[in-house]
Amino acid sequence: MLSLKFRNVALVFALGIGLSQQSFAAEQQNTRYIVTRDLSLATLAMSAWGISQWDWFEHSPVAKREGWFGDDTHAGGADKTGHLYMSYILSEIFLLDFRRHGVKHPERKAALSALAAMTLLEVGDATSSKYGFSSEDFIADAVGVAASWWLASNPKWDDRIDLRMEYWPSSGYNLQNDAVSDYSGMKHLIALKANGFESLQNTPFKWLELQAGYYTRGFRTFDEQTEPSRHVYLGLGISLPTLLGRTPKVAKFFDYIQPPGLYLETDKKL
Repeated sequence: MLSLKFRNVALVFALGIGLSQQSFAAEQQNTRYIVTRDLSLATLAMSAWGISQWDWFEHSPVAKREGWFGDDTHAGGADKTGHLYMSYILSEIFLLDFRRHGVKHPERKAALSALAAMTLLEVGDATSSKYGFSSEDFIADAVGVAASWWLASNPKWDDRIDLRMEYWPSSGYNLQNDAVSDYSGMKHLIALKANGFESLQNTPFKWLELQAGYYTRGFRTFDEQTEPSRHVYLGLGISLPTLLGRTPKVAKFFDYIQPPGLYLETDKKL
């Protein structure tokens, strides 16, 4: 009788191990599928845009030193903050989908996937007549995905800090131009939301946020009679993510997009 019970226990134990192994294998396969699918879609979209807009793969690969934020650099450095923001957003999109599908360690996988996609972008730029592989762009990409990973791994700070873009088409822009590169219509900024701090959540200050940003004007070929200029600014604004907190999906959108005119700013021309 004791031997029979032992065999039954051993059988149940072995069956449990087998099911666990099958479950783990299925989970791993699902993770690989989700990560591969999302990364493939992102790289295909980038490649299609790069081929149609930036003549990717039509020239021998070259590397270029672009500099950072000087007045003699491409777009006055707004392309660097643009790269940082784009890599950050891509990582956040991956993160949202990975979490939705139950991918383990989604923060790390999202950041690595975004960095892989942005590296492909730089490889494509290396074969373009307009650009070239830029180590400065790559560093900006790495900072963007690192910001996404760090904020996602530290929920308290994720509730406090947003990286955003404000965009209004520049006066010289038209539909024939590359909207992704309309830097004269963009501002890139970081926002510190008062509502993310427990000590301020029950005060009128919870509706406010501090902003700091960088933007340039007049560096694009289609800019109309605008002298090239570079700007930094500090702002005090209404926090739309807090104001719209009862509609989480809408509030989440404004974690990444800053509508014009909802803040007071002090602007300094560099």
